[in-house]
Amino acid sequence: MLRRTLLLAGAATLAAPTILRAQTRLKVGLVLPGPITDGTFNSAAHQGIVKAQAKFPIDVSIRENTDFAQIAEALLGYAREGFDVVIGHGFQFAEPVTEIHKQFPRTWFIVNTAQVAAAPNLASFDNRWGDAGYLAGAVAATVSQRGAVGHVGGIPVPVIQDYNRGFERGAKRINPGIRVLSAYVGSFSDVAKGKEITLSLIEQGADVVTSTGNENVIGTIQAARERNVLAIGTAFDSHAAAPDTIVTTALINMDVNIDLAIGRIVNRTIEPRAYVLGLNDGGIGLAPFRNFEARIPAERRAVIAQLVEDMRAGRITDLP
Repeated sequence: MLRRTLLLAGAATLAAPTILRAQTRLKVGLVLPGPITDGTFNSAAHQGIVKAQAKFPIDVSIRENTDFAQIAEALLGYAREGFDVVIGHGFQFAEPVTEIHKQFPRTWFIVNTAQVAAAPNLASFDNRWGDAGYLAGAVAATVSQRGAVGHVGGIPVPVIQDYNRGFERGAKRINPGIRVLSAYVGSFSDVAKGKEITLSLIEQGADVVTSTGNENVIGTIQAARERNVLAIGTAFDSHAAAPDTIVTTALINMDVNIDLAIGRIVNRTIEPRAYVLGLNDGGIGLAPFRNFEARIPAERRAVIAQLVEDMRAGRITDLP
């Protein structure tokens, strides 16, 4: 396993939270299921920790490519080495960390992209995936010409199922008669299968597609570009991958989660609870339309802008 240590120059005096050792700098361990260079899920965590390093007095060690069988050992390793904060990036960390955290009451354990918590030292940060899916579905229905849109998920884990439900509800808010197709790849990394399943939805009539997962998303973008249909990016601003295919991206700002978690620990405002971040917290968003700005009529763009404002104000009642 690869462990990278990232150091931030300079020092600052820190009054540590009650369950942390009083010291100048905090030691933060970040455990990732994949490499920081994947350009998607793990890269987002890396971006978040880099943002936190720029603002807070922390020293960071990153362990990459940690499979499920190694999670407990990785978490325990950091805790035994006296790290003040141990972050597991992914829903798969939720169960192992609930069995470990009480053994090390002076360490904060954080799970990103999950909802789990326990006193005195376990918290989690997640995003409103259903809300992001709602936005994606609304945009998809707005630009669809055939009246059919599709979502391709990697594996039906809770956050992806939430996105799928939101995608359908958002699409039907714009066009109640629209057909919403969905299918799952059965893998987060199978690009070819992601492409194959996306092509099947296009053959069924979908002229706007979206996808959730990791590398499988690349297959969806490839299929959309080859068949000359449109796509809505998910999680990471995908514009550069296919500027004339990707209308916008329903952003899932997982980097914000990690930055906020560390900030709350440093500032002693962290609580052992599940934090779920939406539009008003910077946890989700909608990327610019860019190449499609002039291709979407102003009145339709206004509908989407109003939808965003209604979500911020809590006026949408059918969010997942």
